[in-house]
Amino acid sequence: MKRILNVFLLILITIAAAAQTDVVSVEETIGIYNNGKLANAKTVLEKQGYRYKGVSNLAGRDYCWAKNVELTKDFIPQSYGHGNSSIFLLATDGKTAFLYVYNQKAFAGLKAQVRSRGYNMHTEKDGSIICTRDKQPTITFMQLQMPYPFCMMITE
Repeated sequence: MKRILNVFLLILITIAAAAQTDVVSVEETIGIYNNGKLANAKTVLEKQGYRYKGVSNLAGRDYCWAKNVELTKDFIPQSYGHGNSSIFLLATDGKTAFLYVYNQKAFAGLKAQVRSRGYNMHTEKDGSIICTRDKQPTITFMQLQMPYPFCMMITE
């Protein structure tokens, strides 16, 4: 019975991860956050098909990349392309990273990746999920409203 449950869990994780293969992975996002440098983020994200959009002032000063979404000059999404649309923000001081996705399956896939990395996941009263693990950055999942509906945030 335990083998069947393990196989079933592995299949679910695989499906969830496959549902968002065109979104930067949790491992890559943590690597970008840990490095904290613009040049490193550009290299990793451009390999994934993200386009650098400049420095956003929406919620602080953040370097901004977008994939499958067009942004206005004020960094507000205005049109979405084929595939999973996502926006990646890295604080200019390197202390916070945000990944916004526009698809519940992609959001669930990110959660599954965090869970598979051994993080402890705790749901707060407001519905956000705080994920912690020793010697790893804290990851928070939040369901917001448009224009940024699903957010994964990485902090110290």
